[in-house]
Amino acid sequence: MWPLTLAYKEFRQLLPIQIVGFAIVLLTILGMCGINLLYFFNSNSHAEIPFYNITTFQLLPVVGTLLAGTTGYWQTLSESMRGTWLFLWHRPVSRMRITLVKLVSGIGLIWLVMVLPMLVYALWAGSKGSIAAPFLWENTLMYWKSCFGLSMIYLSCYLSGLRQARWYGTRLLPVLAVSGAFLLTTTTEYYAGLSLLLIFAVDAILIAAIFTQCHLEDFS
Repeated sequence: MWPLTLAYKEFRQLLPIQIVGFAIVLLTILGMCGINLLYFFNSNSHAEIPFYNITTFQLLPVVGTLLAGTTGYWQTLSESMRGTWLFLWHRPVSRMRITLVKLVSGIGLIWLVMVLPMLVYALWAGSKGSIAAPFLWENTLMYWKSCFGLSMIYLSCYLSGLRQARWYGTRLLPVLAVSGAFLLTTTTEYYAGLSLLLIFAVDAILIAAIFTQCHLEDFS
């Protein structure tokens, strides 16, 4: 039962961040539906082609990036500030398994906030007579790919928060390096297969680095 207990602890700890992220995504979706509660939506936003506009190409990926980065940093820095790392590491469970539960909890919440509302919107937009613009499921691929790429941002920020180096030194290197990979893989609609392979590769490297860092750091 310890994985469920730890996952619930992560859920409670991250809930305020996810609520803010969900609220922004929800307001954005309402704007695309013609309910303009946010000032930067024009009156014709509901007539734009779903998933083929600046909102899904730029605005929502930026929101997702901020959400993923904040989640990754908060999961690590909050443990350091509260001095709870040693409590976690002295449980009769390996550090790798504890870290794995934290990572799955974090990225799971991010994807829940970024994917579920937009999936509901896609189903609504794809239904007959819902929106005065053509809808193609192919147009949604760029958005789903950017959501998948958020794992790189999340893992790099988690690794950065885990390290004990100086902020103006090597601590931010993982985030800076991954930012380039994120832009490379999520800003083009071509080479989708290669983009996904690159995301998988970067994620694998970051997870290995996180597991290694967990064993190297003193956390005292």
